Amino acid sequence: MSSLAAARADNFYYPPEWTPNQGSLNKFHGQHALRERARKLDEGILIIRFEMPFNIWCEGCNDSMIAKGVRFNAEKKQVGNYFSTKIWSFTMKSPCCKHQIVIQTDPKNCEYVIVSGARRKIEEFDVEDVETIELLTDEERTKLYSDAFFCLEHEKADLQRKKEAEPGLVLMKRKSDARYSDDYALNRALRAKLRPQKKRVAEEEDASRKLGLGLRLLPASKEDAAAAARVKFLSSNKLEKNRKDKQVLINAASIFSGSSVSNTKRLELEANRRKINTAAASNC
Repeated sequence: MSSLAAARADNFYYPPEWTPNQGSLNKFHGQHALRERARKLDEGILIIRFEMPFNIWCEGCNDSMIAKGVRFNAEKKQVGNYFSTKIWSFTMKSPCCKHQIVIQTDPKNCEYVIVSGARRKIEEFDVEDVETIELLTDEERTKLYSDAFFCLEHEKADLQRKKEAEPGLVLMKRKSDARYSDDYALNRALRAKLRPQKKRVAEEEDASRKLGLGLRLLPASKEDAAAAARVKFLSSNKLEKNRKDKQVLINAASIFSGSSVSNTKRLELEANRRKINTAAASNC
């Protein structure tokens, strides 16, 4: 991109007809600073990049899943308030069938809610199977801060779980300390493992460079040898014979497009020409 084009793209180019009393460049061109993103700003809608907060099923085609983290160009607008917090609505189109999806914020539960166009994918798992920590529910968390007896019972349960898990945690810590205590030995072992590999790669690159190739060839294998053995190349005698046969057909063909020479006559001429060439070769 040229410097002039770059200046125009960055909105730093001031045309000759612009004067300071005309205001900013956006005012001079009659456009908003956000350009196309603000084309519906008079309706209270701003175009933003919206990232899907969870996995959903599209109701337009019923069998397409939109994964968490997929981004859309969404229309953002305010649809209400929760006390002093604004409730925002995001409208976008599904990438699979262009079906409209509407998602709103839920300040009360600190969550997103699907209004229309899709349904949330329900994913259930067992805490013990995935080996994760079971989080407290809202009711348990509230009761933990307000009820002293519940807090005491919960503390005893936590201490019991700690005693049960302590032997495993101690064993894991010992293994980790024994494995990663000597950084120098680990680094030395890793370098000793990678050194022959780097040497082999350098030798392969040097061999490829000598052959005039711009890429590194992999070591030969039995599969490559078997595939190469199955390839049949035409010998030089076969190529020469094919060339002579084509030349005979060209010489026997008429130079006129409207020739009435039949295929039988052409074949006879080819046979006679071959006999003459064979006789001339035997006399020599």
